[in-house]
Amino acid sequence: MATTTRWVRYVVPIMVEIDCDDDRIGRIVALPEEARPDRDDLGQFCVYDQNFVRHHADGPIETHAYWVANPPSGCGLPGPPQDWPDMMDWEEGFDVEPDDEGVAEEDRYAEIQPYAEADRTEQPT
Repeated sequence: MATTTRWVRYVVPIMVEIDCDDDRIGRIVALPEEARPDRDDLGQFCVYDQNFVRHHADGPIETHAYWVANPPSGCGLPGPPQDWPDMMDWEEGFDVEPDDEGVAEEDRYAEIQPYAEADRTEQPT
């Protein structure tokens, strides 16, 4: 039996330090403690299936995935929910190794438009 998965997109701000005298970038600092769910221009949460096809966040599977990624009990403190894995266990990009279908996650993600309109059609998971 295939596993049903969804990706809930988050935004993690970065700060870029600029040396204005030399027009150089000094440092880039990620601020994961300020992570928040990403939304499109219409305010809808960005939720994708295992092939990175965008789905409306109001579907039952998508609503469940959003709740698991951002449970009410995990929102008491700033930053990512408290039951997320430690930041040292986060991955720095999608898998580059091909899956069973011969396509890498990195390639699937590169083909999508992250803010494209959500697919309202019901697709098998």
